[in-house]
Amino acid sequence: MITGTDLLQISLARVNMDRTDLEAAGVIERGEAGDKAWSNFGRDMDTFILKLPEQRRAALAAAIQEQASRQGPSH
Repeated sequence: MITGTDLLQISLARVNMDRTDLEAAGVIERGEAGDKAWSNFGRDMDTFILKLPEQRRAALAAAIQEQASRQGPSH
């Protein structure tokens, strides 16, 4: 079950991720090939996530989890 604190950590991790994080995780392509995906991520993260293939969605989830763990527990 996701708690309110979990939801806050997930949201903070999502908004603090940059393009290099998504490229490194394999969520979007590097360079010009990833331009449209990066634009879509910034414009509407929720729709971007809904349209991702399962493998890339799993990669994004892992990247968000890693980012959240780097931020530490929320106060």
